[in-house]
Amino acid sequence: MMKALEKVEKEIKKSLLRSDKKNMALLLAEFDNINKKLGIRKEDLPKYEEQLELKIAKEDLEGLKKDALEAMEIQLKREEFKDEEMVDVKSLDIRNFL
Repeated sequence: MMKALEKVEKEIKKSLLRSDKKNMALLLAEFDNINKKLGIRKEDLPKYEEQLELKIAKEDLEGLKKDALEAMEIQLKREEFKDEEMVDVKSLDIRNFL
């Protein structure tokens, strides 16, 4: 997609702006050509977008999980928390505190 943008910008010999309807149409046509070469239909784009968003969300959750586990390991190594045992997260229920 970046190559398509660079190609269109070379053709118009300036930076492409969103407000430039004519040249944006050229970029969209270039995107359509790329999608056609890849075998991607326009109707399938929302499905691919949703799959990509799910993958991104999954990676974000994995990163958060890794960070949380790392923080828990650091807390376990500290002296002031040596005598306390780890709380089972599944046993926590907000109704117990109300």
